[in-house]
Amino acid sequence: MSLSLGRHADLWGSRVAVVDGDEQISYEAFARRVESTANRLVEFGIDSGDRVAVVSRNRLEILVLLFATWRVGGVFAPVSHRLTPATVSHPMEQINPDILLFESAQRDLVRQFDAHSFEEFEHIESADSTEPTDNRTTTFERDDTCLLVHTDDGQQVVCVSGQAVEWNCITAVSGWGLGRTDCTVTLLPLSISDCLLRFVLPLLTVGGRVILQRAFDPGRALAGIDAHDVTCFGAGPTELRELTDIETTRSSLDSLDSLAWVATRARVPPDVREAFPVPVVRVYGRPETGSNVLRGTPETERTAHPFPDCDVRIEDETGELLVRGPTTASGYLNGEQFGEWVSTGDLFRHDSDGFVFVGRANEPFESEGEQVHPRAVETVLESHPDVRAAGVIEAAAETGGASHKAVVVGDVPPGELRKFAEERLAAHEVPRAIEVVTSLPRRASGELDRAELRKRFGTR
Repeated sequence: MSLSLGRHADLWGSRVAVVDGDEQISYEAFARRVESTANRLVEFGIDSGDRVAVVSRNRLEILVLLFATWRVGGVFAPVSHRLTPATVSHPMEQINPDILLFESAQRDLVRQFDAHSFEEFEHIESADSTEPTDNRTTTFERDDTCLLVHTDDGQQVVCVSGQAVEWNCITAVSGWGLGRTDCTVTLLPLSISDCLLRFVLPLLTVGGRVILQRAFDPGRALAGIDAHDVTCFGAGPTELRELTDIETTRSSLDSLDSLAWVATRARVPPDVREAFPVPVVRVYGRPETGSNVLRGTPETERTAHPFPDCDVRIEDETGELLVRGPTTASGYLNGEQFGEWVSTGDLFRHDSDGFVFVGRANEPFESEGEQVHPRAVETVLESHPDVRAAGVIEAAAETGGASHKAVVVGDVPPGELRKFAEERLAAHEVPRAIEVVTSLPRRASGELDRAELRKRFGTR
């Protein structure tokens, strides 16, 4: 498997590689744009080991710059456009790019930095302009860092080597059974490692197609999936909910017979999963471990199995899942270097059927002297047909001390839901209080914002 667009062009020259709006780019044309952009980077003085940061929605320029940066031996650093002018400084200060490029729509996000828009990069004369030469164009070593990806909150930046990128692609291709007839659509930002390493880069290494959507819109997404015979995509709970919430969407979903896989990293309510014509598969992994570590089964969302070549273990009967293998990152930029085993930050229980997800390692809390895993309780509550979403938080017990409560979205009386929970949970897991609300706070990824949930509905 190769990350060289030149080799891809030799194999699949006229095949469509990327669709960006009305523009369809063949592998041959893609390779030419990469070569031209690599020469342009050289004109700006970018060389081996230099860092190229990009802030943009999903556009062809991101993928071209990614391969062009690797062509000159540089390090590519996509930064999420979903960050704010305050939070974008966290990853940007750590990355400290040698050049920062952005799409014009994100000008306010990068105003505090020395940056060039895509248009400026193409047309202005660089301050250190030199004629591009072949001996300035190299490729990264497999052990060198070639990709910097930040965590969802932007607080940490993870170093990913060329070998780790290649093996993430290999794992995805073998684990999902991807081939040159497969096609994905980007419903998540390319700056998220889940989007980049789960389907996009793997498909570009085997001759598949990538359909770019700059901003998520459920109607356009469905039209794109149908028009391009999309076979796989990744999404968060927010995108999946919006795809099923529109009345006209429900009949459209039934016609998407090209789909083989829908993947998500977060928990999805049963009614959303059941609306899709194919299983919505839960995947576990993060930038530190690689995006594809464990994959759920079509039969149940909670049981998962390792991807090929992923060595995983937990210390006890229930414990934090650790990953060893070529997909893992080398460490945090300017910080901790990872050892042989890298933590997923998730708690699992191992049984005869596989690994059963329990929750995030930092989420369990004490309630009346017993440990409660909030995600396990939420999964049970969301299995009620009239509950759309649930969040469980710490609260003060009426008798003093700590207890817990459930905040749910749905049309169900608290008494009925409590009885439902008593029949399915251990006594100490049943919420002592249940509050029905219209919505739950969520992060940009669509996952539950627990800090905000505690702030709004917790009892001091």
